[in-house]
Order: sequence, then structure tokens, then C-alpha cells
Amino acid sequence: MTYPRPLSEKSINKLFESWKTETVEVLHRYYEAFALLYGSIQLADAWKIFKQFEPKIHKKQFIEFSTIVRRENVPYYIFEIDEIYCDERRLETERYIVNKEIILSGYGKYRWLYTIDEEQCGKPYYAGNDLLEVAKHRWYDQKIKQFINNMMFTQGENAGKRFNEAYFLTELEKFDLEYYKSETKRAEIRKQAEIPFSEKLMKRIIYYTEFTKSSVSNIIDYLKENDYVFESDEKVNEFIELLQEFNNKSHLWKNCGNAPEELFALYASQMPQSISFGPGIQKAFADGTIDREELIRKIKKMGIDVID
Repeated sequence: MTYPRPLSEKSINKLFESWKTETVEVLHRYYEAFALLYGSIQLADAWKIFKQFEPKIHKKQFIEFSTIVRRENVPYYIFEIDEIYCDERRLETERYIVNKEIILSGYGKYRWLYTIDEEQCGKPYYAGNDLLEVAKHRWYDQKIKQFINNMMFTQGENAGKRFNEAYFLTELEKFDLEYYKSETKRAEIRKQAEIPFSEKLMKRIIYYTEFTKSSVSNIIDYLKENDYVFESDEKVNEFIELLQEFNNKSHLWKNCGNAPEELFALYASQMPQSISFGPGIQKAFADGTIDREELIRKIKKMGIDVID
């Protein structure tokens, strides 16, 4: 199923002819914010959030807007559910708002979308009063960007250059250059040599943070692959601490727009203050299936007391 091409601005304006200009502007603003903050969200969930902020706009308009904006040139897609999951029954409220950055080209183009959809399952959507602002600035990246800019190659052809001064094709880009036969695609890849390595690394950090479960090891491997060696253990530890801070304080698609530390605080508030072990766990302690002291240590680390 092919996604429809955008209509001309004149055609779009005609479709919105009977709409209030303010209503169209508000809906554009929130649809884009949802795509930026959540990456992917179904209209039914988007509506629940939207009505908290804009109660004067009716659900019918909210849904109808998706039909029109699907034909606009905007930074997100409006997918029918059966365009993503072919066995599902098409319903207006089951449409998806999907950030265009999530959709790949060719075989497996929905791979990242499926990953996000699975990771989001069961998590609450971020709906703070600052939603529109958070959507524009969801990365906690100032510290790590500054650190990355000043990292320096100590070996290879870029020795002596800081990351923000080093321009070259990465090993992955070299592989793509060999793999793709289209001259248009190859020209696009060659242009990557005009982007400093600091920017490329930051993009990889974002990718690994959003779409993998072992982002730190993947990032370290990416650096090694591109001929970077850390000067000392202290530098490694400093870099890892910044990665962890970046991860914990950034508003992630896989967390429905929440920062991990916000989710932890939310779940922690729902946890019991103390627990005691029932007969089943006591039996497991007795026969050695479970290490009692290790379990107690882990539970206490979560801020929960254990009553003997």
C-alpha cells in the first residue's frame, strides 16, 4: 500500500476553507508536538492528551484533521492501522501519528516503528503542562555535546584532531558506499564526509539510546570501529557517566515521551514501602533456589524495607 503524495498548498487550503484558522493552527501545533515527543502515537491516545489542553476543539474535528493533514507535507505520517499491521481492522481512532525519522526505506521500513510500539506498551504518555516546549527540546544533551566536541583522536589519519574538527567517512558509511549501486544514493553518502564526527557520534548516541537495550557498549564499539581509543580509564568513566545522564534525563520515544528518571519516580510512588516474604519465597530460601541476602539487598536498593 503506497502512502499518498502531498497535495498542493492551494488544494490543502481549500480543504480547510470552512475551518477556523486558529483551530487549524492549534491542531498543526499539537500533531507535530506528538510526533516529536512520542515518535509514534495512535489518535485515540493522542485525543485523550489533546483534550486536556484544548477542550474547545471537538473530537470530530481532531479526527477529521488527520484525514487532511495526511495529504500535507509535514514532518510526520498519518498511517491507517492496516498499513502497519495488515491484519488489523481499519478505524479512524486507530490511526497512527508517526515521526518521519522512524520510517526507513526499503525492506523492513517499519522496523523502528515496531520497536517503539513494543517498548511503549503499558507506559503512560508524558502530558505535563510544558508538553509543547518539551517536545521541541527533549534531549538533555548540552553536557555530552560539549564533551564530545572536545574528544580528540590520538591515532590514525585523524590523530590530533578534535571530534568537531574531524571530517571523514565512518566505517559504516564506507560499507554503505560499497553496498549501494545507485549513484544518487552514493552521492548522498559521500556528502557525509562534510559533517564533523562529533555530529555523527551524537546521532549514533540518539539512535542507540532510542532503539537498543545496550546503548553504552554499542557506542563504545562505534568509537573503536572508527579508530578512537580513550586516553585513560578516567575518561571512559566520565564519558559513560555523561551517557547515563543523557539517557536518564532525556524524553524518549520508547518511554512515551517520559525521561527514565521520571518514569522511575512515578513507579516508585506506586511501590509498597515494605514487604514480607510469603511461604513460597521462604521455601525457595530454604532449598537454596533463591539467595536470601542477595534478594533483600536488591529490594532495599529500590527503597523498600523487608519485614522478617
